[in-house]
This record gives sequence, C-alpha cells and structure tokens, in this order.
Amino acid sequence: MNCKMLLILDADDTLWESALFFERTEYDFLELMYTLGFKRENIRHMVHTRDIERLSATGYGARPYIDTLRQIMLELIPEPPLWASTALRDIESTLLEHPVILMPGVMETLLDIKSLPVTTVIYTMGEQEHQNAKFMKSGLVQLVDDLIIVPEKTVANLDDLIARFNMPADRCLLVGNSPRSDINPALSLGIQAVHIIRDRTWAAEREDFINPGFVRTIEKFDELLLIPGLIKC
Repeated sequence: MNCKMLLILDADDTLWESALFFERTEYDFLELMYTLGFKRENIRHMVHTRDIERLSATGYGARPYIDTLRQIMLELIPEPPLWASTALRDIESTLLEHPVILMPGVMETLLDIKSLPVTTVIYTMGEQEHQNAKFMKSGLVQLVDDLIIVPEKTVANLDDLIARFNMPADRCLLVGNSPRSDINPALSLGIQAVHIIRDRTWAAEREDFINPGFVRTIEKFDELLLIPGLIKC
C-alpha cells in the first residue's frame, strides 16, 4: 500500500504574513497623496481599480504593486517634489524588505509533518526573486522538500505540479487561504483542500467554492493535523 502523500502549501498569508504589509503600504501611500492634496478615498479607489487591472499584464508581486502606485502619482503629479519621490522609494523599500513573520504554529506543525510519509512543497506565486528571498528568510528551508514559484496559480500550473511529483490527485492535499488561487484550482483537479480563513484575504482572491462540500476549514495552521484522517498513514 502506498502511503506517500504530496502536501502543497500556499506561502503568503498561509505560512507567513503578507497582506498585512500590503495594507501598510497602501496606508502610507494614501497619507502621502493626502499630503499632496488628494482625497484618501479617491486614491484608494484608483489603487484598487488599477491593481486588479494590472494583473493580466504584470501578474502578482510587490514590485508591480509599487509600479501601480508610482504610475498613479505621476499621472496626478507629473513632476512630484523630490521629498515625495523619496517617500515613495522608502515605501517601496519597506514593502520589499519587510520581515518574514510566520503564522502561529507553522514551524511546529511542519516539524511534526517532517516525520510522516509526506512530500511537502511550498507553492506560491509572484516574482521569483522576492518570493525566494522570503522563503530563505523564513527558517522553513529544512522542513520542506521543494519551493515552486509561478507567475499565477492556475489549474494548469497546479496540474503540472502534481505531474512533476508523479502523484495522483487523491494522494494530494492543498492548504491555502485564497478561494480563487488555492482552493478552487485544487477542487477542479480532485485534490483535497483545506482553507485557512484569513480576514485580510485580498478582494480579488475571494470567490465561492466550486464544491464546498469537499473543503475543510480551519482558522490556524496548527489545526491542520487535528483533522481526523486528513493526512493518511
């Protein structure tokens, strides 16, 4: 009997904090633009609209997000004062170099999983350099078997991942916080899915589950091993 399983873990807002730092970046940018004479709500609306529009062209990532903010500033103020340009560069640095803060229980749970017949893969999307840097700072390098970074999480990319490990869908388990990018692609392929509820899930990542009866829901990562029979053998 083959007891080996493939555990596929989302990274941002599943293993470590991410949305928190984007929210802080948005707050700082709104305050900057407010100081330059623009209403916060108007700028917030522009940021959210442009952010979703850019995905098809630039994909996910911190640098494309900062590029969106910079384009908005230059559109409204073609020649911003030097202090404002400097402030935006500082906002960019804060987002790109933020600390990697693990979610509660992640380290301990992965240590427990390490002793099980499980291949553990971190599956994340965004810029290769930025995501890899976060992984290297996370302290999780020795606790997982691989890191796979894609520009966008799609059903095809997830299918390629499980084919790469030669694992049938019914021996796979995906854990993530995003219905759009994590849970629904897994359900489409017949992969078990565990949804970690996060209040900060980005609006563009929210959607109804395509098959809610096949989704387990938890609030913290360390609840994963408490689900009876989830990780078989």
